[in-house]
Amino acid sequence: MLATVFLGGIGAFFGIAQAVKNKRDPNPGRNSAIVTYFLCIFTVTTIEIVYGWNNVDLSAANDYSTDLMTPPQFNQSKHERLLAKESYELLGFMDIPHKVRQAETEGLILLMSGLDSKILIKQAINKLGWMLLRRSDDASTDKVFNETYQVKAGITGVIRRTDVAVRIISANAGVSIIDMRGSSPNSRRDFGFNELVIKELFKELRELDAL
Repeated sequence: MLATVFLGGIGAFFGIAQAVKNKRDPNPGRNSAIVTYFLCIFTVTTIEIVYGWNNVDLSAANDYSTDLMTPPQFNQSKHERLLAKESYELLGFMDIPHKVRQAETEGLILLMSGLDSKILIKQAINKLGWMLLRRSDDASTDKVFNETYQVKAGITGVIRRTDVAVRIISANAGVSIIDMRGSSPNSRRDFGFNELVIKELFKELRELDAL
């Protein structure tokens, strides 16, 4: 994503320079330069609308959790969830070591039972167009509701998808704690994608809870 923004900016700069030059000295390449310029501007604008500059993160990470001490768990390991088990030698330098990092977003507290929170989360997932895959963990007891769900999530307008684990813990009928983990199914930097996905779900949950 960041590379797209960078290249788009470079292309826009040279496109403007070329357009100015062509205006002074018209030649057959003028139209192509103008087209290139507008394509670059379109790319940069699209990135800003979809992601927002403030969401770009250069950290060598792609696995974030709102609870770092006890992150929500998937039913598969990171390696098992990788789309490509082996990296191409040419692109191997882009791989990063796997480590779960603390998300900027904190866990969400809902003033409702675990069962009601589960219903609300499913509504939010459906509204966002995400796919609920399975219940990856059930540690519930007679007194505590504790379930984790695995979701395939993304951002509107972006083809890219990531793995998400959403956990609900409720020790009484009136309060639930929601924690979330976003983990890319690859070994590359996510440039803030998983953090943005976490924010999207929590934002949707707050809006539904306020209805």
